[in-house]
Amino acid sequence: MLNSVLVLLVLLPVAAGSGWLARARAERRRQDAEQRSASPVHADYLRGISYLVNEDADRAIETFIRVLEVDNETAETHLALGNLFRRQGDIDRALRLHQNLVARPNLSAGHRNQARYELARDYLRAGVLDRAESLFVELVDNESFAERSLNGLITIHEQVRDWEQAIVATQHLERERGSSLRPIIAQYYCELAEQAIEAEDSERARRMLKSARHAYRGCARISLVGGRLAESHRDFRTAIRAYHEVLVEDPAFATEILEPMHRCFAASDDDSGYVRFLQEFMAQIEGAAGHVAYARHLRSTGRIDEAIAHLSRYLQHEASWIGFYHLLELASADPRSNLTGPLDNLRQSLARIIEREPLYQCGHCGFSGRYLHWQCPSCRQWNTMVPRRDIKPGD
Repeated sequence: MLNSVLVLLVLLPVAAGSGWLARARAERRRQDAEQRSASPVHADYLRGISYLVNEDADRAIETFIRVLEVDNETAETHLALGNLFRRQGDIDRALRLHQNLVARPNLSAGHRNQARYELARDYLRAGVLDRAESLFVELVDNESFAERSLNGLITIHEQVRDWEQAIVATQHLERERGSSLRPIIAQYYCELAEQAIEAEDSERARRMLKSARHAYRGCARISLVGGRLAESHRDFRTAIRAYHEVLVEDPAFATEILEPMHRCFAASDDDSGYVRFLQEFMAQIEGAAGHVAYARHLRSTGRIDEAIAHLSRYLQHEASWIGFYHLLELASADPRSNLTGPLDNLRQSLARIIEREPLYQCGHCGFSGRYLHWQCPSCRQWNTMVPRRDIKPGD
């Protein structure tokens, strides 16, 4: 609350001074007018500060509104005060201030539209989405508020998962900005495709994926969803081709195809094809994931010595806790191994750490979690959550 007081101490005297000076200019002598108005305003101002310090914000608002008569000279301060309450989480008080501004007939069109925009933000923060949407829609055609209002509408459409309207609003925002937002539009089409898959509407899912690819060909999610759709119809060759595209589209998501590729090659009874894929993967993609997958394949075919040797060679050149853990796992599975004592304790400790460690991290805000979110739950950016290459036990 101290921050609120400090801001008010700066803003309110400035606005009060602006109001007094404007009225004084209409009178014969400015000095006399200021002297006549200084004493009562000063007392009310201090009284309002006292209410605020004592956390009686409702009475403080009433006092400040009385001291600072709402007009074009003081509107900016009322707007700032409302925004301050919203940032502090006092949505009801922010609503009162901004509604009071909107209702004033003497405000200029610019100040009234600013108040309507801030009121829409209040409603959005309060979760009253229908009212927020109505105000944003009214302001979209206003050049000064079009971009901000479209961003507000997109936020609402994302919250209610109305992806079709999100596409329309984002395309409008593209035209307003004059810059491409196609990667985000592709994500919206992918959301529609996933909804269609859940509804077992494969034809619609394919149409949405086609639209997503038309919007932005570099979206790895399109291939991942397309591969899953083909897998569900047991079209494993098509699924393999779709998953393979991820290596070209966005190598950051390459590890997401390892398990699906293993399933598809196994279902196709194509062991040699899977080995060729893993060799290509290891040559192109950094990190231990491909080498671990190859070592596990060697183990599954009874070649545990080759698996241990492969991971050992890899770890001689690259440090990896994941790789080291799987090497210990292979060693413990070898009946000739003597993995006991400290090394076995380390293997078990690493297993517990790996079970708890986040698998994905946002490159924009640093949020991490064990599930892939195409829109970061923290910063709400799209396509910023990527798989982590290794664990960090020291974190």
